[in-house]
Amino acid sequence: MLNQAVVASALASPAPRRSRCSRGLVLVGLLGAACSSAPPYSGWTENQLYEHGQRAFDAGDWGEARRAFERLVLAFPLFDQAVEARYYLARAFYEDGQYVSAVSEFTRIAQVFPDHERASDAWMGLCRSYAALSPHPQRDQQATVDARNTCRNVAADFAGTPIGDSAATVERQMTDKLGEQSFAIGSFYFRQDLYESAERVFKQLLIEYPGTAAAPRALVRLIEIYEEWGWEDDMEVHRTRLLEEYPDSPEARALDQSARGDTVSIVFSRAPPRQRSPPAWSTGGG
Repeated sequence: MLNQAVVASALASPAPRRSRCSRGLVLVGLLGAACSSAPPYSGWTENQLYEHGQRAFDAGDWGEARRAFERLVLAFPLFDQAVEARYYLARAFYEDGQYVSAVSEFTRIAQVFPDHERASDAWMGLCRSYAALSPHPQRDQQATVDARNTCRNVAADFAGTPIGDSAATVERQMTDKLGEQSFAIGSFYFRQDLYESAERVFKQLLIEYPGTAAAPRALVRLIEIYEEWGWEDDMEVHRTRLLEEYPDSPEARALDQSARGDTVSIVFSRAPPRQRSPPAWSTGGG
């Protein structure tokens, strides 16, 4: 009986060691999980984060720059270069194609820190970001309207400066796009022989977007509509307007040549307008 008890005890004795070993493995696993869940850049100072973010930004590593600057502004909101960090964060969003987030960050700078030297750059950033969100002319153009209005305000507020000039350029691009959309709508009605609807759209285009490339084309369409209706006086009025207000346009030159030689027709491409790339970030004005 004693021998059986000794054998049983010997066989049972490794169990506690396995239990201690298992507990050790659990502790190691928990420690590893705790280490892996530590936030990025844990223990970094604000200066280390700022310098690291700048290096990543200069290298074009937008994701790393964004993570560093996000950590910086969250962990050290009173850092003396926090606004600069937010500006680079917004720029990193823009360069990475995250335009909605860029709008949010640029808006924060412009509204919360209006007297900071980066405020003007933030307004220009808003102009560019809204423009980058602007879709193809055949789609809804609310973002284009927002871009045009924002850029127009920036151009007016910073007139005579590089930022004002850049904003005015983007504003013209957005206005051109709105003119293209209006012309496309009018042309749709025109192709369906819905001339009254087409006439209304083209006349409104001339009121809202007179300085766009779509305006002389709208005049030609109106001439064609009035020719279809047999309204010779209206045809002549719009011919004269095309030649006088848009003398350098291809449509005016074609009309002039056609009137002199009766050999040239005004032909429009049926292809949709090309989508512009997001505006490049020029060095002037931030």
